[in-house]
Order: sequence, then structure tokens, then C-alpha cells
Amino acid sequence: MKDIEYTKVGNYYLPNIKAPTEKSYQLGKYARMKLVYLKEHKKVQYQQLLLEERLNEYLHSIDEEANDLYEILLKQYKEKWGVTEELKERDQLRWIQEMNNIDKCIDEVISNTTIY
Repeated sequence: MKDIEYTKVGNYYLPNIKAPTEKSYQLGKYARMKLVYLKEHKKVQYQQLLLEERLNEYLHSIDEEANDLYEILLKQYKEKWGVTEELKERDQLRWIQEMNNIDKCIDEVISNTTIY
């Protein structure tokens, strides 16, 4: 563990605290889901990442991985289920239904493989 250095100010010793050096990232949907999961179910891992100033970087990598997986699965599911631009032109409501179904299926797969 690091030794804490103090500075005397008047009659008090105050710890020398420096600003965190961790890079800040814009957190997406899957990163926020992973953050909630870590806080509620993996408290030790969350605290360790936080103290080592690696939490944002870790969440950012999870988000990138999940988004890459989303794009791959979206393409595969659209081909498998026959959701095409032709369907979109012919029957927009059915296309929306199918795309919503695909979106929910992909979210479930990503949640089970990457988030939890």
C-alpha cells in the first residue's frame, strides 16, 4: 500500500491529494449496464478497478466489445430472419417488429455474454 504524505497547515496535517489521472470516456449503454452490475454484484472488483484508476478504461473496453458484437449479430440475424430493405419498403410495420425482436435478442445475448 502507498504511504500517505501529509502537509502541516497551521495545527493540522492534511493529506497530499492529487487529482485522478484516469482518462475519461463517454460511457455507452453496455458500459453503464456493466457499471451497475459491478456496483451491485461484484463490489470487490468494482472497488479494485476504482482504486487502481482503471474503471473507465475497463468500462470503455466492455462497451466497444459489446457494440462490435452487436453489429456482427445484427447482420447475422437480419440475414437469418429475412429482414431486408425490400421488406421495409413493402411492409414497414412488420419490418419494425422484426427489427425490435432482433434488437431484444441481441441485447439478451450481449447481457449474458459480456455484461453478467
